[in-house]
Amino acid sequence: MISVDEARDLTNDEAQPGRPAGLIGAVDNVLRLLRLFEDHEMVRVNQVSRDMGLSRSTVHRMLVTLAHHRFVEQEPLSRAYRPGPALIEIGLSVVGRIDVRAVSHDALTRLRDETGETVHLAHLRGPEAVYVDSVESAHAMRTGSRVGWTLPAHTTAAGKALLAELPDAELTTLYPSGELAAPTPRAVTTIGQLRVQLEETRRRGYATNNAESEDDVYAVAAVVRDKQGRARGAISTTAPRSRAGDAWVTATAEAVMRVARELGDRIG
Repeated sequence: MISVDEARDLTNDEAQPGRPAGLIGAVDNVLRLLRLFEDHEMVRVNQVSRDMGLSRSTVHRMLVTLAHHRFVEQEPLSRAYRPGPALIEIGLSVVGRIDVRAVSHDALTRLRDETGETVHLAHLRGPEAVYVDSVESAHAMRTGSRVGWTLPAHTTAAGKALLAELPDAELTTLYPSGELAAPTPRAVTTIGQLRVQLEETRRRGYATNNAESEDDVYAVAAVVRDKQGRARGAISTTAPRSRAGDAWVTATAEAVMRVARELGDRIG
């Protein structure tokens, strides 16, 4: 059973000032809710209820439905909601595939051909690395495409390359507790340990992931900067750890940094 307020919220199809006739009230409310993410990284039930003038129970049901379809996901500690994988996947399939992605695929392919390993393009979304493009290795044993994946940024090479671009105050905001989840035994678990890795990343110009996000995966990544010096994404080359010896890391880092610079020169 739903309340009278919920029934009104979900079936209000009446024309209102500034709103054309024929709109479906429930659909309009869901789309208005999603548009809140244009201005907010995360939203809470009380906030949405206040901003949209809907009952808390209606907002809760809307968010539960959106979460079921992966359009939003709930942050376990704060219980707030953030954009989910489905929203990201739709965004990637529309319009120019983001500025960098629109011109990156050829560069990723060249890097794959040069290194022989799978190559990814990723962006930073809060404390997560979001993978938006990939070109797979031809090896039978390889790391696969990660397009559509979101992984903790502090565990990935691409994520660390992008985190290294942030001011320290912003890094603290991303990790207010100072404690980090460790999906594998090799991942760092404190912001202090992460800062050491990020300083090393800035010093040498590239980041690494030594089985920190997934077992038996090694990755090398560098930031793609536009002509104004702004970070627009990061490219990474990943391989099974059995193929990632010291010589491979050195050669791959040089190739990744070079291709990242070349790609940055192509974007505004």
